[in-house]
Amino acid sequence: MRHIRIIHRLRTFGAIVGFLALAGLVGLIGWANETGLPDTWRQGIADALASQGIQAELASLRFIPFRGFEAGEVVIYSDASHQRVVGRLERLLFDLDRSRLTHGDFQIERLNLSGARFSLAADPLDPDSERLDVTDLSGRVEFSGPHSISISRASGMIHGVRLDANCRLDLFRSPGMTTPEEEDLARQERRKILLGVIHTLEAFDFDPSNPPRIRLEVRGDLEDPASLRASLNLRASQLQARDLLLREVDLRGELRGPALVLHQGSIVAGNGDLTGDAEYDLLDQSGRFNLRSTLDIPALVRQLRLPLPEALPSFSEPPVIEAKGDFRRRDGKWDYSVIGHATFFDPDFEGIRVDELSSSFAWNGTDLLLEDLHVLEGEGELTGRIYVQPDLIRYAATSTLPLGLWQRSISFEPLRTILNDFSGGPDLRQKVVFKGHAHPHQSHDWSFEGTAEAHGISFRGVPTREARVDLDLNGKRLDFNQGKVVFNYDDYPLKRRHGGPDTGSATVDQIRYDDVAKTVEIHGVRGDVWPAPVVRTFAPEVADHLEAYGFHGTPRLEADGVVGVLGEEAKTDLTVRFSTAGKLDYDFLDERLALDEPKGLVRVLPDKVLIEDLSFGALGGRARASLSSRAGPPETLSGAIDWTELDLEEIGKAYHFKNEFPGVITGRADFTLKGGEVAGLDGGGHVALEQAQLFDVPILGPLSPVIAAVLGNRKAGFQEAKSAFFSFDIQDGVLRSNDFLTTTRSLVFTGDGMADLNKLTLDMTVRMNARGLFGMITLPLKPFYGLFQFRGTGPFDDPKWDNVMFTSPPDEQNEKLLTPPRARPVDQPSAVPPRAKLPTHRRR
Repeated sequence: MRHIRIIHRLRTFGAIVGFLALAGLVGLIGWANETGLPDTWRQGIADALASQGIQAELASLRFIPFRGFEAGEVVIYSDASHQRVVGRLERLLFDLDRSRLTHGDFQIERLNLSGARFSLAADPLDPDSERLDVTDLSGRVEFSGPHSISISRASGMIHGVRLDANCRLDLFRSPGMTTPEEEDLARQERRKILLGVIHTLEAFDFDPSNPPRIRLEVRGDLEDPASLRASLNLRASQLQARDLLLREVDLRGELRGPALVLHQGSIVAGNGDLTGDAEYDLLDQSGRFNLRSTLDIPALVRQLRLPLPEALPSFSEPPVIEAKGDFRRRDGKWDYSVIGHATFFDPDFEGIRVDELSSSFAWNGTDLLLEDLHVLEGEGELTGRIYVQPDLIRYAATSTLPLGLWQRSISFEPLRTILNDFSGGPDLRQKVVFKGHAHPHQSHDWSFEGTAEAHGISFRGVPTREARVDLDLNGKRLDFNQGKVVFNYDDYPLKRRHGGPDTGSATVDQIRYDDVAKTVEIHGVRGDVWPAPVVRTFAPEVADHLEAYGFHGTPRLEADGVVGVLGEEAKTDLTVRFSTAGKLDYDFLDERLALDEPKGLVRVLPDKVLIEDLSFGALGGRARASLSSRAGPPETLSGAIDWTELDLEEIGKAYHFKNEFPGVITGRADFTLKGGEVAGLDGGGHVALEQAQLFDVPILGPLSPVIAAVLGNRKAGFQEAKSAFFSFDIQDGVLRSNDFLTTTRSLVFTGDGMADLNKLTLDMTVRMNARGLFGMITLPLKPFYGLFQFRGTGPFDDPKWDNVMFTSPPDEQNEKLLTPPRARPVDQPSAVPPRAKLPTHRRR
């Protein structure tokens, strides 16, 4: 029994000792967890990590039953000097070889991460350096060699991206394997890589409930980026980058050292997508790409809020772009080299719209070459090439694009103003072959050379059937060379009035607009055309003046000279020569006259228009003139005109005389006509009438009518006055003469008086000196035998003549009146001075 009691007591004591030991162990563990394990343990574990290539410091260390040892606030360094911080961990859980732990030997078998947080500095030497934060980090790290680790089933969140990784990494080089310079270079390379990753991720906002996932398989040395190898697979949906929503993202690639290779990429955004492949060297910040895009690029640019101009083009559907190229970042700027092809549908930029635009292109970041450029708009198209440099744009193309598109597109002067002077109807067709250059920052530095032809185009309201011209245009001058125009006269008033030709052709050697001198130079305009429409194309004000000359048909026209514009009218000196076998309408003294076969020269000067070498048939005769027209107010026409054998009956018809008189009139006049009215007519000249029937003189007194009746001849017993001559002066439309002279075989008539051309009235005194048989009848009247005086007053077409008391004639009439006429044959012309000896007045 005693033996049994001893055994029972020993069991009780053992239970108590075991309980106390267990309690002590629990207390020890609790104390260790509360106060941390000794510094010797922390240093031992740090040394164990260093033996595996991980240089670290542990702020705390505790043991967690059934889980292992947990280190808190772990700082990881790049090397044993502990000068460069690589990253930080809030806590780290690891397993120790317990069999060696009893002997004080800390041998780490593996690290277990669960819910850890890791912060990796881009620059370990800069405490304020940007950091790559990894949260919710889990996985297992096993030490597979002296300086190598294997990471399996690792997962963590990096800036909203779920990263899954399996890695086998070398941690550091043995001392002496690398020089300090090489280590510093490796640090800089790592920093570039991390900064590139950080900046890329910061641009995106990810959905926390459905984060994008990246799967990595990595091998290599962390201290040698060139040795890293990794495969990458990224799939994501509904990614938000600022205002841009990426509906689908699928990227598959690999990391070859610092080179990120994208084998296959696809991004879906909006109504389009982007596919392609690329390579990017994270160290050199250079790469290449090959892509095809149907993305709405202007919309993406706005959604990314990039600092670009507000005015961006729009399209009816996303453009199709295929491109490949290289790029590199140098000194903070990107250099590009891109070639490809783009097609844009209904592009619209600041109101300039076409149906389609396509082109091959090459871009190096500063220079852009557009090759095989093709623009479609309606039934027109443009093909060509454009080379754009920062300070120069060169181009060459062939275009049948609509005129309106050119007018909306070209903004530099004076070409813009010239283009706006053109117009056309629905049948307008044009073709331009051109080349040239432009300076993007200097509006006057440009050129445009080539040829242009059009059908159914109008310029300044002047319609044409067809036109062609060589162009040599620049910011200082516009040269239109070797031009040919066929004018359309279907609606021209003179054609409709007189039934002239439907068209007229003209050629031109050159028309030059000089922007510096502000002049239009005209060289070698030739053609059978109406003058006003031709001149209207370069001098509308002059054309308005030429419209007064109503040619019945197209005259032969020649024009040369210069026209001042935009305040330089003082430089105008334009000469227009014309001739025609047809007629010309011209308003003179309030009546329209039809002039036959006119020809002459019109010279337009700054303050007047000269009409020189003018000759024409009119009123049955022929006239020659030199005229000068000045703009008003009042408008003034002056000059000299002489005429030969104008028909008095034609004159009577033209000016609506009640009675028509036979005969012809020859003379000359110098005149000035102000305001286009008869009241503004001043001048002077000479007039000779021939073959006229001024009046019949009854030489047998009262017996003359009786004898005429008996003989059955109305002229029997009468003498006719068939010719006359007088000089005249005109002032304010009133004609005055003091030397009127006409004769018969027996009589001399002189006269003086006035004719009011405003009222068409006459006030004239005529004196007669009778000789021969008729003079004998007057013998009882001595000392005034043979002398009679008459006065006529009233309208031109029916004046009233009265016999009045004889008065002394003016000195100009004395000798002529008192000299008896010489006997001559009845049919001989009257004694009028020959036309060649007509006295002349000085031109006023």
